[in-house]
Amino acid sequence: MLNLVDVTNSYAHEISKELRNSPAHFIKVYTLGNSIVVHKKKESSNEIVISNKLRSITEKEINFVLDNLLGESKADATISRADKVIEIQSDLS
Repeated sequence: MLNLVDVTNSYAHEISKELRNSPAHFIKVYTLGNSIVVHKKKESSNEIVISNKLRSITEKEINFVLDNLLGESKADATISRADKVIEIQSDLS
C-alpha cells in the first residue's frame, strides 16, 4: 500500500531558501516508499517532481501522486519522464 509521508520539516532550510529565490509560494516534500516527491505551487501552476536514486518510478506511484496531490486537475497534467525522475506540470484553474 502506498502512502505519502510529509517530511517537509526535514528540508526547512532548503525550502525557505527556494521560496525566497523563486516564484513558488508553496513547497511540500513527501516520501513515497524510497521515492521523494516535491510539490511546488506557483501563482498559476503546480509542479511535482518524483525521484528515486535506486530504481525507475512506477506507473502505480505516478497515478497515486496524481490522485492525491492534483485530484480533479490531474487530467490536465503534463508528464515528462526520465529513468529515475518524473516531472509533472499542471495549470491551476
